[in-house]
Amino acid sequence: MLLQSLIPYATLAACVSGYVVNNGTDCYLYPESLTHFGQPVDDTPSVVQAFELCGTNGTVIFTNHTFHMDQVMNTTNLANCDVEIIGELLWSTNIPYWLSHSINVGLQNQSTAWLFGGTNVTMTGGGSFNGNGQTWYTQNRNNGNEPGRPISITFFNSTNLFVDNISIIQPQFWATFVTYSTNVTMTNIYVNATSNDEWGTVNTDGSDTWNSHDIYMANWTVQNGDDCIAAKGNTTKLHVKNATCYGGGGHDDWDVRTIGSMDGGYIKTWQGVHQGASGNGDGGGGGSGIIRNITFRNFEVTNVNLPIQISQCIYSETIGADTCETSKMNISDVTFENFTGTSRYNVAASLHCAGVHHCRDIYFQNVNIKSVNETLGLPLFNTTLQKEEFQCANIVNQNTTSGVPCNHWAPDNYGQSPSMNVQ
Repeated sequence: MLLQSLIPYATLAACVSGYVVNNGTDCYLYPESLTHFGQPVDDTPSVVQAFELCGTNGTVIFTNHTFHMDQVMNTTNLANCDVEIIGELLWSTNIPYWLSHSINVGLQNQSTAWLFGGTNVTMTGGGSFNGNGQTWYTQNRNNGNEPGRPISITFFNSTNLFVDNISIIQPQFWATFVTYSTNVTMTNIYVNATSNDEWGTVNTDGSDTWNSHDIYMANWTVQNGDDCIAAKGNTTKLHVKNATCYGGGGHDDWDVRTIGSMDGGYIKTWQGVHQGASGNGDGGGGGSGIIRNITFRNFEVTNVNLPIQISQCIYSETIGADTCETSKMNISDVTFENFTGTSRYNVAASLHCAGVHHCRDIYFQNVNIKSVNETLGLPLFNTTLQKEEFQCANIVNQNTTSGVPCNHWAPDNYGQSPSMNVQ
């Protein structure tokens, strides 16, 4: 910013290419609109150029302006690079372009607007991403995954990555995705996806991880319509601390507050039979694997549809409920500890493990959840069950050491977000 104040605009414009000011190992970015009478102009060529000049042993600074992001970007293989985002990055609403050009990320036919990564890289500055998501929410009409609908930013093939103090407003799809990365820290992150029409913000996850290890996420606030933070396949040593989640799902770790959400802490897997498509817009199932050594600790749930869940056939609707017992994913060593608060209905937990291999070593410790009506001294309508329900099925230590007060059978196809009391 000091450089900008010392050089008149006419001189500055004459000495830069694509409005990148290269000062040694520092690259200062200014939007093209400054030289086009305030009219928006695509800034992605300038951004890519800045990373080419300063992406190794340098610093890229987005100054305090609005940058118009009209094209996909691939800024990977960075090394010893610091990125300071002070201004706002505003993505275009050109849906046909994004559907045909966004970069595939290798998972569930999904793609991204910005593929970003490297070794010893930081992204800080207090600035924001604006995905212009309302256009996508209206166009998507509450459907699931849509090929080409872009994740705002994907952190790919990164080692020693630090992201801090960034806001992501109205993400197009998932706000962030961490893939094929190790030793990633993301702190003080704010995500807000809200709709101003009748269509919801489906699949606006705060963050998802895949094929990544040693990840620490702390001090997140997420307002969205889906997962707050979700761990997908081959994620190990993920630690989430101090997350506050409004409106969407949970799937978090330590010191979490979920308010008016669909879920609190949950584990969901595909069934053991492949299907070509699901209500989430993608296919899957038939694979195998292990989910173990998971702790959900210190959750405050307020008016949450389903505070705790394990389900092993979450997307089996196009095949039929008879496949729900076929899952090849083995779940063990899962602890739900210090859960307090209120459920929207009379079900605190629904734990259904596959019949072909029951879940081992599932534990509840200090779980105290009551329905909102019960805390108000009101009766539960449309049910004869007036106490909190803990649904269980196929848990090896259910009646011995689990600590789960199982008092109802867990249906194999129980949904992720119930809409009524258990009957």
